[in-house]
Amino acid sequence: MRLIAGVLVRVRRIGREIARRVVRLMAVRPWSRGLLNAMYRRLSANQRGYWHRRFAKLFRERPHPGVCGGKWRVDFAGREIVVPLVADRYWLDWDTALSVVGHDLEVKETYGAILQSPQRPELSVDIGGNYGTHSLLFLVSRIPAITVEPNPSCHRFFRELCASNRVEPRLEPVAIGAVPGHVDLSYPERDTWLGATNAETTSKLLAGQQALVTVRVKQRTVDDYLADMGAARTLLKIDTEGNELAVLQGATRTLRVVRPTIVFECDPDACRAEIFALLAAVNYAIHLLPWSPAGSASPLTQEQFVASQFDNFVAVPQAV
Repeated sequence: MRLIAGVLVRVRRIGREIARRVVRLMAVRPWSRGLLNAMYRRLSANQRGYWHRRFAKLFRERPHPGVCGGKWRVDFAGREIVVPLVADRYWLDWDTALSVVGHDLEVKETYGAILQSPQRPELSVDIGGNYGTHSLLFLVSRIPAITVEPNPSCHRFFRELCASNRVEPRLEPVAIGAVPGHVDLSYPERDTWLGATNAETTSKLLAGQQALVTVRVKQRTVDDYLADMGAARTLLKIDTEGNELAVLQGATRTLRVVRPTIVFECDPDACRAEIFALLAAVNYAIHLLPWSPAGSASPLTQEQFVASQFDNFVAVPQAV
């Protein structure tokens, strides 16, 4: 087993295609997948990130005949997480298995630091939950989560993830925006994580020549959930493919009353100056990730935030 680990962790020293073939062959059979999984659990965070980049799409690109289902286990903040592997959707399950602790490493490191701090949240609100893997990190840590995901294609998978880990989800099948109502959600059929409700992002998807599925969904605001948050110490995560400003515009009471810590995605083409101004008006500071409550890094200025080439940030309420 140590020999296997030594070879596969150092995939740069063998041909990339050879490494991919080895992982594909080992991943489809229970006994060899067990060895692979045991090795994977020993990897560092950076090594898991490398695995996600190199191997997560193996079965999307080319299905493998004779795949046997099973389970994949990962560790996060002292908890074990089980990802079911179903043969007829192996392309998705394998991708998810390597994504849980191998994708958005700076976000996962921030979650871990918050969970282990005196500011440990009492509630997680996951806006743009997709398949619910971020919510799952908190649920297995015995922190309730409200998972908001308008795409019905994601719901069954999330519920199965929760059942495999014996946690109870609260799934809200709505979009989040500046005002209540109804909106069109557009997404590529096999890339549901790219679901968008704003016209600009939808236009970019169309420009990429992707065939889109469009469904009409109900829209609510973050402030509609104010009573659910109450006085709980709350972590708010926002990943809405370019709709972050609208989400925050519908959260002004929450930001003033609940004062959640906000982990959010915001690409360089987004309305960053407006987002910075909105958060500054309610006395929030924006930091790069990874971030820790115990850290001493200076917050970003508006110019630094607008110019940053990174996508993931945290907004932290300041003392008033």
